[in-house]
Amino acid sequence: MKKYSTRLAVYFLTIFMMCSHVVAIDVEFYSLTSTHSDSSKIKMTEDLFFTQLLSLPEYRVVDKRPVSYSGNTDNPNQDTMIFYGELHEQNNTWICTLTLEQPHLNKKSQVTSNYDSYFKILSDAKSSISQLFSNISNSSFGGTSSRSVPQGAVGTPTFDNLSGTWSGESSINKIVLLRGGRGFVIFNNGASMNITVEIKGSTIVCTQAAKPNASFFPELPREVALVAAMNAQPITWTMTLANNSTLTGTKESLQAIMVAGSAVGAEMGTSQVTWTRQ
Repeated sequence: MKKYSTRLAVYFLTIFMMCSHVVAIDVEFYSLTSTHSDSSKIKMTEDLFFTQLLSLPEYRVVDKRPVSYSGNTDNPNQDTMIFYGELHEQNNTWICTLTLEQPHLNKKSQVTSNYDSYFKILSDAKSSISQLFSNISNSSFGGTSSRSVPQGAVGTPTFDNLSGTWSGESSINKIVLLRGGRGFVIFNNGASMNITVEIKGSTIVCTQAAKPNASFFPELPREVALVAAMNAQPITWTMTLANNSTLTGTKESLQAIMVAGSAVGAEMGTSQVTWTRQ
């Protein structure tokens, strides 16, 4: 009896030690960023994503709200994941971008979805999160996996491999390209500009579709921009796909006419630009 009890004790001790080494992966949950004015909807969406993550037993959710992800984590765990998202509304279309990263392993998964109704975001939350984790599990070290970034031949742009969030100009916070040949630009000053996206062979042409607005020209003095914007031609970007994460080309926009070091007016000019995928 004593020998049986000893064996039983050893058995349970072994099980306990094995279980104690099964450590859940940390998922740091950062706030959902948005330019939308309805903070209650943003919070509702954020809370739903947080609840969905809590239901995943193999992960331990670390609540980092209301902080926005800055690109750094102080978590020493090499498997730590970072979850954050963006939510915007343009022309009655909701654009939701969710991102899951493992910074220490150089892995990234991103899902961008468009909805014609806000409540469809809520009903699709579970499948979007499942897709994120599936993508990052299947990605290789040093790579990026994203449902919104299908891999295609470099130099052969399609609406699918262009869709997503881009950045690269000092006055612009982000450029969001959508699959349907549309997109929008969000400036650092808070202005938002709709654009059309055309693919002409290997060339991508993004053109201002919004009404003229002086806020689209933050590089100009305000008084100059207010006058020049009234008759300005649409801003146009003519780009090529350098690789799946880089667009390079030119931008045609208003540029200052300088006299004795002061801006006295504006005229259309061309500058070199580079966009990188966020």
